[in-house]
Amino acid sequence: MKNQLFALLTTVIALGFTTTAYSETVVSLQPTTDIAAAAVGEQVTIDIKIMDGKGVAGYAPLLAFDSGALKYIGATRGAYLPAGGIWISPRLGDDGSYEVTLTIGDSTTSGKSVSFPLDPSTQLSIDDMLSEIPEVPPDLRLPSGEYSLLSILASSPLGADTKPVSVDGDGTLATLTFEVIEAKPAGITLLGINLSDTDDAPLESTLQESLITVNTTDAAGRSAADVNGDGTVNILDLVFVAGKFGQPVTDANKAADVNDDGKINIQDLVLIAGHLGN
Repeated sequence: MKNQLFALLTTVIALGFTTTAYSETVVSLQPTTDIAAAAVGEQVTIDIKIMDGKGVAGYAPLLAFDSGALKYIGATRGAYLPAGGIWISPRLGDDGSYEVTLTIGDSTTSGKSVSFPLDPSTQLSIDDMLSEIPEVPPDLRLPSGEYSLLSILASSPLGADTKPVSVDGDGTLATLTFEVIEAKPAGITLLGINLSDTDDAPLESTLQESLITVNTTDAAGRSAADVNGDGTVNILDLVFVAGKFGQPVTDANKAADVNDDGKINIQDLVLIAGHLGN
């Protein structure tokens, strides 16, 4: 993992993209909570999934996310690699500041920096694992995007040959948690996965569904979308607004003016559609 580490940090400094060639191994981002209408103050979780992995003994994902709309909370290691290996990730501490967490087997240490297990003279600081991007690459840009870089590192425990155990197949590499802090579209992008084998040599992989958009909203907007007040945004709310479509707003039908702009029109239907099921 040491070579992977320095390759990752070089990428962070250069603000470049990790190149992935075509491979049968596919890595993707998969949301595990609703990202179609996540309210301010709610948390969303995103899995990093792997399919058809072959000989995987470690990984070092590099991601970019819109820090103007999403606050990074932390990451948990998936069950793909056997327990007992190395896990390094940034996390939000109880005091509201970030720290680096290092887990080896059952032992966990945290701080503003930690020593890299294979080379104690090498320190990993929070700035190495989580940092702002001073210039956003064009391919990442969404409206009002302010992006930060996020990296984590993981490897299998050592086997009888003193090399990390390798794994084949499908599974979850890691789960990321973010909190919605502003109501606007927010992007999360997997720039590279940096898979390695038992000899710390890189493995080829293909990124699919590597960019997802969290369509955030505020709690007030979700409440307004429940126009009939039954506690759920569903087809009945759409029917209610459709029945008032184009009418002047009055005291009797003002609930149908979801965005409170003085009109009952397609924009109100769109807002309800974005909250269906909530």
